[in-house]
Amino acid sequence: MSVAACSRILVGAGVIAVLLGTAGCRGTPSPEEAHKLLTGKWRLVVKSDCKHWGVDGDMLILHSDGKLEQHLKLLNGKHYDSDKEHWEYLPDHSISLDRRLVVSDPQYAGIPRSEVLILEFSDPPVILLNPHEDCFYERFSSE
Repeated sequence: MSVAACSRILVGAGVIAVLLGTAGCRGTPSPEEAHKLLTGKWRLVVKSDCKHWGVDGDMLILHSDGKLEQHLKLLNGKHYDSDKEHWEYLPDHSISLDRRLVVSDPQYAGIPRSEVLILEFSDPPVILLNPHEDCFYERFSSE
C-alpha cells in the first residue's frame, strides 16, 4: 500500500472519530441541569468487554435527594439490592457513587466500593465504568 493511500485512510479515520465523538453530545450543563439529567433509572449496558462479568441485569436509581439504589442480578442467580447509599454530581464531568457493588474487577468483586466515575452528557447520558471498555450505565427513565 502506498504512503498516499495510508495517509488518506488515516485522515478518513480521524474525521470519522471526530464526528462520532461529537455526535449526540451536549454542552457542559450547569450543576442544576446536570442534577436533573442524572436523576432517574440507569441500566448497565452489557457489551463485549463485560460479558464475562456474569451480570444478568444491573440497575442504579439516582434519586433527586442524593439517595442511590443498586439492584444487581447475576447469571448465577445471586442478587444484590441496596437502597441506603448516596450519589453526588462532581462538576468535572464525574459522579461519586457511595458503595456500588463492583463485579468488573476480580480484586474487588462482590465488595461494595465508593467510586468516582466519568459522565458523558450525550443523549441519553451515560456513566462510564472504564473509558477503555464498552460497558456503561445508560439512563432510561427520569425519576
